[in-house]
Amino acid sequence: MPEYSYWIIFGLILVIAEFALSGLVTIFLGLAALLVGALVFLGVLDNPVWEITLFAGLSLLLLVFARRYLRDRLFGRETQGVNSDDSAGLVGARATVEGVFENGIGTVRYRGARWQAQSSQPLSDGQMVRIIRHDGLWLTVAPWSDPRAATDDQNP
Repeated sequence: MPEYSYWIIFGLILVIAEFALSGLVTIFLGLAALLVGALVFLGVLDNPVWEITLFAGLSLLLLVFARRYLRDRLFGRETQGVNSDDSAGLVGARATVEGVFENGIGTVRYRGARWQAQSSQPLSDGQMVRIIRHDGLWLTVAPWSDPRAATDDQNP
């Protein structure tokens, strides 16, 4: 098999893996591998050291610049009104209640992780909530309400 085919196969595997992992990481590694494979096919690159170096550089550039740009475009800004004091970026995000809150305390799931949470309002299992405060391992949450729906109700 020609050398460029390894890069092409590797790139296609990484691009396909993005569908399973869904984090906008492996797709950029795959695109870098596909670009290196194309350059090897065209005869621009013929040294494995330069191929690996170019793959690493392209991967890094795509991850740093393109991922940031595309992530905002593809996933939207779900965290509008984010508090700049929240270093973890949790405030304003959406989470799901797991189990009924008893005495204002329960658990929520955010991005696959379970968090201890508190709320001044009654919450039920499966309900969507907005994270309004992050303090160590505790989250303060409130029922999710679409900000656009609130403005639509005010404007007849």
